Amino acid sequence: MKTRALLPGGLAAISLLATCGGCLSLLPVTDFESALRHLEGDLLPRIQIDNSEPRPAGTLAMAGAALPLAERLPPPEAYPLQGIAGRGATAGGSLPVEIVSSVEKADAARPDRRWLVQVAERFNQRGERSDGGRRIEVRIRTIPSGLAAQMLAAGTLRPAGYSPASEQWLELLRQQGVPTRRLRARLVGNGSVIALRNQAWRRLGAHGSPTFAGVVDQALAGRLRMGYCNPYICSPGLDFLHTLLWLSAGHSRDGKALTAADLQSDGVSRSFALFQQSLTSTAPTYLEMVETWRRNPSGFDAMVMAHQTYLRLKREPGFGDLQAVPFGSPQDSPLAALPWTTAEQRQALERFAAFATSPAMQELARQADYSQAPPVPPEARPPRADGDLLSQAQRQWKRRKDGRRTVYMQLVIDRSGSMQEHGRMQQLKKAVSLATAAINPGNQVGLISFSDHPQRHLALQPYDNNVRNRLLAAVSELQPDGPTALYDGLAVAMADLMRARRRDPSGRFVVLLLTDGNRTEGLALNDLKPVLRHSAITVLPIAYGEVNQGELSDIAAIREGAVYQGTPERIVPLINDLLQTNL
Repeated sequence: MKTRALLPGGLAAISLLATCGGCLSLLPVTDFESALRHLEGDLLPRIQIDNSEPRPAGTLAMAGAALPLAERLPPPEAYPLQGIAGRGATAGGSLPVEIVSSVEKADAARPDRRWLVQVAERFNQRGERSDGGRRIEVRIRTIPSGLAAQMLAAGTLRPAGYSPASEQWLELLRQQGVPTRRLRARLVGNGSVIALRNQAWRRLGAHGSPTFAGVVDQALAGRLRMGYCNPYICSPGLDFLHTLLWLSAGHSRDGKALTAADLQSDGVSRSFALFQQSLTSTAPTYLEMVETWRRNPSGFDAMVMAHQTYLRLKREPGFGDLQAVPFGSPQDSPLAALPWTTAEQRQALERFAAFATSPAMQELARQADYSQAPPVPPEARPPRADGDLLSQAQRQWKRRKDGRRTVYMQLVIDRSGSMQEHGRMQQLKKAVSLATAAINPGNQVGLISFSDHPQRHLALQPYDNNVRNRLLAAVSELQPDGPTALYDGLAVAMADLMRARRRDPSGRFVVLLLTDGNRTEGLALNDLKPVLRHSAITVLPIAYGEVNQGELSDIAAIREGAVYQGTPERIVPLINDLLQTNL
């Protein structure tokens, strides 16, 4: 059943209205309450919204159907091959050798992160041949370490070699039934650090060099604004999770390894929940979090990242006071062969590894700030964990990452006419349907779509199987049509969340905003900027096509977030990662 109505909220206090770039604004908008008054009194009355009621859950034959892991992952082709240096991919007599690499050392689009691509280009120029006489052509496919491990475990990715940032991913692969053969323990040196503002440390009255335990203590006390990344995807995030749990179990004093029994103890659970409550923000990868910090240098006091990225960031304006607090296991980018790697490919990988670790290539790495990771003190260096324990730690993070706070998320989805192009809507429906399995029960979820006006399909409500079924039904019925009232949809979602915040000030409030085009009618960004600034809502924009990147970046900057790039090929894991990280 649908009803169409104007949202409540009359035009109160007309005498206080003033124009602001073509919009009306209550004066002044200086805090949360005045922002909500402006939203309810001035903006919502200009918006027409449909309220639709999903079909009863019992009629949904498809609801809750779980698809295999392989169908929840992107195709390898979504991550183009790099490093071939102009040679044809299937040149006669060639031996193609694909290596899947972590992002921080093999991003061809970033000069500070393309070391392994440079090594592959230079190696290929040598024209080396295998013992079988074929020219060896090394190709690099760049995928975040944790996502690549999931693809390898699912069998959708079959490269000759795998070089994650950390050996922890090789342990997790073995635990999932994919044994690896390590060919090199280290291609290039790196390490995990907390990048910490020295001025923040001094503000706390601290003296001397900060320690891992000291930074954790200050975060637990709510004195540091700290950023973190998803340990299912991000190598420093997984390393930090393991070190934090080990520290919480008291093993920094006795040096013993973390155990499964430790993970179930009340003390570890309480410490972990308290730490999660203290986090300012979490992103799928630390590289996305760093981009947020770059846009707003005062937004964080500390952040988990790789040491090489810390060195680069420290040289940028506004970050000269950073200190590195090392912890965890080496992030040395091992190179491993896989069960399906042929003997000829393994020989080629050995030759490539020898070239990559040669003095000339290691000097190239040092120029890019690799191989300079500081030593980790014993009290921040837990013993090695096997894949079973790391997997249990990941699951504990997922179950308890909300820190006993309720997360409220509005999914705001573009259903304008352009969403029917390139399979966008079809893949988006699949992405949302699959990602619903990543939502923790008890958090609250709502769904709003927009074309020429917004439609509320599901009001914010606690998530359970029944709500999941209703959400799946609403998503399945989305049909692309009409223009793009982008900010009308965002305004309605923010109003619902801000009202929820009045009832639960301790909650976390998030909008996942997906659009494939620019706003063509309705409210403009300038109308919402004053509300965004004081809303206490994190907005996560996904650019899903030919979008006004400037405006989405403005939204993200106001709310200390990042713009995520979506394509039909990558939208499934992207939405899954964002829901897993935030819900």
